[in-house]
Amino acid sequence: MYRFKIFSVAIISLFFLLCFPYKVFAEDPNQFITVVNPVRISAYGGKPAEGMKSEYQIIRKNKISATWLMTYDAMQNPEVMSVARGMDKSQEFGIFVEVTPTFSEDSKITYHNTGSWHHAASVFLSGYAQEDRRVLIDKVFQTFKGKFGYYPKSVGSWWTDAYSLSYMKEKYGIIANLVCSDQYSTDGYQIWGQPWGLPYYPSKLYSAVPPSTIADKIDVVNLQWAPRDPLNGYTSSLYSTQDYLGAPIRQDVGYFQKLINIYMSMNKINGFAQVTVGLESDLDPDGYKGEFAKQIEYVNSLTTNGIKILTMADFSTWYRQKFTDVSPSYKIESKDLLGKNMQSFWYGSSKYRLFYIKDFDKKEIKILDLRIYNSTLKDPYYDSPNFQFTLSENIPAVIDTVSNTDNIWILQGDFEIITDDDNFTIKGRGIKVPDFVKKSPLIDVIQTGSEVKISTIGELVPAGGIEIKDFSAEAIHFFRQKLAFFYLLTGRGWNYLTKVSYTIPQGEVYALLYLKSQPFGRVLVYDNECLQCSWHTEFKPPEFSNRRGYVGKYSGNPVVYNKSVFAAKTQTEAKKEFDKLHAKYVYLTKFEDYTEKLPFSPGDLNVEKIFSNANAEIWRVK
Repeated sequence: MYRFKIFSVAIISLFFLLCFPYKVFAEDPNQFITVVNPVRISAYGGKPAEGMKSEYQIIRKNKISATWLMTYDAMQNPEVMSVARGMDKSQEFGIFVEVTPTFSEDSKITYHNTGSWHHAASVFLSGYAQEDRRVLIDKVFQTFKGKFGYYPKSVGSWWTDAYSLSYMKEKYGIIANLVCSDQYSTDGYQIWGQPWGLPYYPSKLYSAVPPSTIADKIDVVNLQWAPRDPLNGYTSSLYSTQDYLGAPIRQDVGYFQKLINIYMSMNKINGFAQVTVGLESDLDPDGYKGEFAKQIEYVNSLTTNGIKILTMADFSTWYRQKFTDVSPSYKIESKDLLGKNMQSFWYGSSKYRLFYIKDFDKKEIKILDLRIYNSTLKDPYYDSPNFQFTLSENIPAVIDTVSNTDNIWILQGDFEIITDDDNFTIKGRGIKVPDFVKKSPLIDVIQTGSEVKISTIGELVPAGGIEIKDFSAEAIHFFRQKLAFFYLLTGRGWNYLTKVSYTIPQGEVYALLYLKSQPFGRVLVYDNECLQCSWHTEFKPPEFSNRRGYVGKYSGNPVVYNKSVFAAKTQTEAKKEFDKLHAKYVYLTKFEDYTEKLPFSPGDLNVEKIFSNANAEIWRVK
C-alpha cells in the first residue's frame, strides 16, 4: 500500500533534494534514459540526410546508443539510408509508422487526403480500415527488412491503435512502441489518460490503458515521448522535456535537467526510473547544434552516476524481464519547477489514475484528475477508422479539470490520502465530497466519519458498446405517411414493426455517464439522420436513424429534439431558437465520417465544452 503523507519527513526531504537540479542520486542502478529520434521526410525539412547526419554527430560525440525510427519515405531515400548505414553498431533502427501518399500508393491503399499530412485521418493507421492497416504494416515491415536485413524490434508513432500494435507483435515480434505522452489537444492530437509519463504494457483493446491481467496485455512496452512536467504539464504539454522553449513561461536547458532529475529520482519510490528524450530528424542541420546538443550532453553526463542509456529494444527487454506479469503500480512526486509553493502527486495502477496537488500557501489539497481503467475499455478506433482531422483518445474520468474546470475536489485543512491498487482513501475531519463525485456511475463512494473510500466499479460498459433495439429509419418514414394505417390494413409494411439492432458506441455511453454526474438539465440533441453514412461495427449507431432515446436513458436527463437551431441562417436566429428550448446542455455525436457540430461559434450560443471524446461532445450553457 502506498501512503501519501503530505507533511511526512520523506516528502520534505524529497522536496529539498529536488531543489538541486544538477545532481541525480543513483544509488539504485535501475535508472534508464532512452534516446529516440524519429526520421521522416517532411515538407519543411529540405535536407533530410544532412539533418540526420548532424543529429547523429551529436549522438556519436556523446557515445550514446540511440533508437532511430524510420518512416517508409525515409527508407526510400538513398541519402538518408546512406547516413543510417554509416552509423556505429550500437545504434538501433526501427519503424516510425506514419502514412504518406507515397507509402499508400506503394501499398495500393487509397490515401486519405485531408489537405494536410498532419491530420489524424491521414497520418495514423487508425485512420484506415483494419484490412488496410494490415496491408500498410506488411509493406513497411517488408521494406525495412529489405533495407536492413531483419525485422525491427521497435516501432512508434504519435499514436498506434491496439489493433495495429497487436498485429505487429503477433506477426513481426516487436517488443517496444513509442507513443506520445499525455496531452489534451496539442497539434490536434488528444491522448488523455495514460499512465503519467512512465513506460507500461498496453491493453489488447486499448493502447492507452494498462492491462488488468496477463491475458489482457500486449507484450510490448509503451515508452512515452517527451514526458511532461508532473504539475504544469497537466494543463500545458509544452512543459515537457522537448517543448519547454515554447512554454507559456519560457524555460531553458536547466528546466530540462530538472525534469530529467525528477523522473530519475522516482526509482526510490517505484523501484526503477525511465525517461525518453530525443528529437525528430527532419530539421535543418543547424537545428541540432543548440538545445538538442545541450540535452544530449547532459544525458551523457548522467552515466557517471550509474544511469544507463538504453535503446528502446534493450529497455523493453529489461522491463519485460523485471515485470513478467502486468505493469506495476507507480507514483510520482514533485515540487513545482516554476517556483510556486506547491507539490504534485500522481498514483496509477491497473484500476485507476489519480492526480492531486498540495498547495502549501492555501493549506489545501486539490484533486484534479481521477480516471478509471478496466479490461473492457476499447479504443474507439479499434474497429472503426478515424475519419476526423483530429485524434480523440480520452480515457473515462470522474474528475478532469482540464475538460471541465468546475469539476475539482478541494480539501481544505489537514488531510491524508492513502492509495492502493484497487482504491484510495481520504482521511481527515470534515471531508466534503462534491456532488459530481457522489453521482458518478464509475465509482463507489463510501463515507464513514472522518474517512472516505473511493473504489472503481470495474467493467461497466461492454467493449463493443451497448446493443439496443429500435425501429429502423425506413420504418419511421413508413409510419409517418398519411396512408400508413391503410397500408397495414392491406397487408403492406408489417415488416417495419420488427425492431432492428443498433450499437451505442462505448465512448458515447461513457459520455452519457459523465453527463449523469453533472447538474440536472434538459439536453438538446440534433433532430437528424444519416442514411448514407458508413460503419465498420456489427450494427450502426442509433443516431444514424435518429433514434436518440438512449441519451435520456443513460444520462438521466430529459431530451429535446431540435433541428431549427442547427438549420439557422444567422447567429441571431440560432440563439433565439436555442433560448426557446431552455436547454442546459447540447449533446453532439461523432462516428467515423459522421460529425455533428454547433451551427456557429460557442460564444454565439453562450455555451462551453465540458466533455469531448471520439464519439461525443457535451456543451453546457454558461
